[in-house]
Amino acid sequence: MLIISVLIFCVVGLGLLAMGYKYMTAEPPMDYHAEILSGIAVTDEMKLILGALYKSMGGAFLALGLGTILIALTGVRADMFMAKLTLLVMTCTVGFLTTRAARHVQIQSNIKTPWRIAAVLTVVSLFGFLLSLF
Repeated sequence: MLIISVLIFCVVGLGLLAMGYKYMTAEPPMDYHAEILSGIAVTDEMKLILGALYKSMGGAFLALGLGTILIALTGVRADMFMAKLTLLVMTCTVGFLTTRAARHVQIQSNIKTPWRIAAVLTVVSLFGFLLSLF
């Protein structure tokens, strides 16, 4: 089960890398942000701020994705409990907060946001942690 857990954590890491890449390369405002902002004029200053936020968030997702893969391939593969727990805490903290924030925006705006991606990656990470215990 341990090797399956390592693979699952690596899939989560790849998902985080994909999210990071998407935000790092996105041209502001992203489609769903543009839809939310459709009732107002989007200024160059707003695009500048959104672009900076995208880059910051994208960089954080890239770092978390790389860290998840590295810890999975080293500490989890070596069956170190603290490595498993570290991945659980990292991915569930980011996943919960990202899911909650994006879902809140969707509820308030009635515009579909990508909260489901964060929720799925969080559940998959939890599953990877549980498998690593057996």
